[in-house]
Amino acid sequence: MILRTQVLVVGGGPAGSTAARLLAAHGMDTLLVERDFSFVKPCGGGIPSTVFPEVGIPEKPVRKHVHALRVVSPKGDTLNVKLDGGSIAIVERGDFDHVLRTEAERSGARLLEAEFSRFNDVGRTVTAQLALNQPPHLMTVQADYVIAADGVNSRVKTALNIRPSPSVLTVSEKIKDEESDACEFWFGSSHAPRCYSWVFPQKEGVSAGTGAFGYAEIKSLWQRFLVRRGLKSGGLLRGYRIPLWQGDLYHSGRILFVGDAAGQVMPFTCEGIYYAMKSGEFAAMAVLAGKAEDYKRLWEKRFQKRFSLMKKLWAYFLKGDRRAEKIVQVHKRPEVREMSLALWLRKDLSKESLLPYISIFRRFLG
Repeated sequence: MILRTQVLVVGGGPAGSTAARLLAAHGMDTLLVERDFSFVKPCGGGIPSTVFPEVGIPEKPVRKHVHALRVVSPKGDTLNVKLDGGSIAIVERGDFDHVLRTEAERSGARLLEAEFSRFNDVGRTVTAQLALNQPPHLMTVQADYVIAADGVNSRVKTALNIRPSPSVLTVSEKIKDEESDACEFWFGSSHAPRCYSWVFPQKEGVSAGTGAFGYAEIKSLWQRFLVRRGLKSGGLLRGYRIPLWQGDLYHSGRILFVGDAAGQVMPFTCEGIYYAMKSGEFAAMAVLAGKAEDYKRLWEKRFQKRFSLMKKLWAYFLKGDRRAEKIVQVHKRPEVREMSLALWLRKDLSKESLLPYISIFRRFLG
């Protein structure tokens, strides 16, 4: 069986669903395939509330609004920040991804539970083979374009012999018997070397986790953070890799890469959902224009300078605990906090907002 479509979107997370929704809304025949519609990605689920009107999605999946941040240095120096001009919307990823796929379907995209298997041809027409579960069989799809939104373990990349992105390993738990009134970020090499640990409020309890570059030590680091924060394990520890942004993968011919498949996670903060949706938007715009190369131009015009800056700040501030102490110290200055909130919470990426931020941190970067 051969199915013909204009655009095949592989992956039904925020990046793929956003691309499919926008393409279908503009009249393009779009097929979105997702390996498992019931999959729930391990995720703290924090999204700046300003994102919803910007990307045009409903706030239906929001479980809770959080109005404060808490940043804790390795020595315990604490900064509490009230979020003026917005909040952090907490979503449960299963519900959130389902809503995004439903919006894509309402716009006219076709949804199919299937797994990408391989490419038969990657010429002017891309021919892909999918594996369906119910009933088990293979399906061939021909498309003018493919948007690869299949995550950090992208099978599309593997099929094209593109190396996996370097990544950070994270582990996290949902802990129902704990509470917090803020999204917490904890720094310290004892539990998160060159990374951070976190506690995010949920509708019930909290989501807590930590990150590390060394796989062998991740469980012991997690235990140390539990002790430092005074948490009791929820019992179900889940692991997931977060790609490290390199800025070197946008498209290969008529195959475009978005979200985690392209490593489009903000360095230092490791924020991914917003940038995944924006990457899906830009990829859709490039496909609609019939110019895959437009995707890179759109992304770099909007995000390149900030991603490059945040990558440098990560390398500087998380080189060791002595430098990590400065994260809290520098953000105690009201003007620094305001600029950080403008960039992170309100997504103000204008030159007027970014240049003063760069100027403040230039003395750290040399």
